[in-house]
Amino acid sequence: MKVLLLCYRGSPYCGGLGIYLYYLSRELARMGVEVDVLVGPPYPDPLDEWSTVHCVENLNIWMMKTRKFGSSRLKRVYSVWNLVDYILTRFHIFSEMETFSMRAFFAIHKLLRKKRYDVIHDVNGLGWGLLFIKGYGIPVISTIHHPLTRDRDADLMMDVTFWDRLTTVLFYPLAMQRIVINRLDRIITSSREGMEELNRAFGVKKDKISIVYNGMDIESFTNTGEEREERLILFVGNTEDHKKGIAFLLEALADLPKEIRLTIVDEGPPLKKNASRLVRKIGVQNRVTFTGKVDQKTLASLYSRAAILVMSSLYEGFGLPAAEAMACETPVVVTTAGALPEVVDSSCGILVEPGNARALRDAIAALLEDRQTRSRMGKNGRKRAAENFSWPVAAKNTLDVYRDVINRYRRLQ
Repeated sequence: MKVLLLCYRGSPYCGGLGIYLYYLSRELARMGVEVDVLVGPPYPDPLDEWSTVHCVENLNIWMMKTRKFGSSRLKRVYSVWNLVDYILTRFHIFSEMETFSMRAFFAIHKLLRKKRYDVIHDVNGLGWGLLFIKGYGIPVISTIHHPLTRDRDADLMMDVTFWDRLTTVLFYPLAMQRIVINRLDRIITSSREGMEELNRAFGVKKDKISIVYNGMDIESFTNTGEEREERLILFVGNTEDHKKGIAFLLEALADLPKEIRLTIVDEGPPLKKNASRLVRKIGVQNRVTFTGKVDQKTLASLYSRAAILVMSSLYEGFGLPAAEAMACETPVVVTTAGALPEVVDSSCGILVEPGNARALRDAIAALLEDRQTRSRMGKNGRKRAAENFSWPVAAKNTLDVYRDVINRYRRLQ
């Protein structure tokens, strides 16, 4: 089987898209699939061991003022799609997905002169170009973990001025995604909750959605054997994302004994200011540490040393940090928001209602005082993660979706 993966941002260090691309392509190749990758910047770590990579240009100029472009960017702005990007971003529109998809359309036209693909798999883009790509007579699918309506609504809740709300509405390409998603051959999402959300937000028929749980590197995320820090709790996530509910965790921390500390795996100031502002406002600055971005080895060490991982989310399309912590034999306290109840059950953690700082506090306190329960939950979590959320399992299930889509597509021809 020949598969072409499309991803508008390919680096595994820029977020979940790059991680998904890296591991899915590797595991598919291990199963004998011939994988090509068409990707935008920041480009991925070398994938040449198992796939053929085709890079497309993007200036990454969202949020960058024109005067800071530098001479090299200014010279490149005048090509067609860079100019489109430039114009749209000046109106606060995040155009990367749509312009990448159009670049991909023209790039695929050249690729098809030498190779024919069985399926084209878009990763979280849903740009207009996918509709043109369908004209090549190849089934097109996309992985979408949750609709952007969730992100938009979370941002709107925090907006104060009319200008804030206007730029938030302009930022999210919801109309484009609503049209494109309903014209593709299949959608993959990572949970039953994700399927319900896509149906509610975009009207996608459920029989066009396949559920494939997210994968993770079960070999890297394993307990390191380091000594647990009995009064340390851990948070892993983007603190600028209001859906992560960091304010409720900080409120819970303020009500816990002062020897209990919180490590946040994310950037602090000056790059990110939301959490640090809340830390000062709530008065727990002496108990909170920001690590900044960390590599996978360091993250596994943090999971292994922490007594508990906490996810205070108001919504999660999956909840990868919970699965990673479970793989490192660390018990978790999570909310029942979104797909988290599909990842965590009572054998490996405690689930509480979202938006409830008191419930978070009580669950954290109960686990910190019960080392035996934490140990049992940790072992159960490792077993659950290995059986359900490893990349080999995710890739096998994705390959099953490819086969089903290809067979259905051929029957309709």
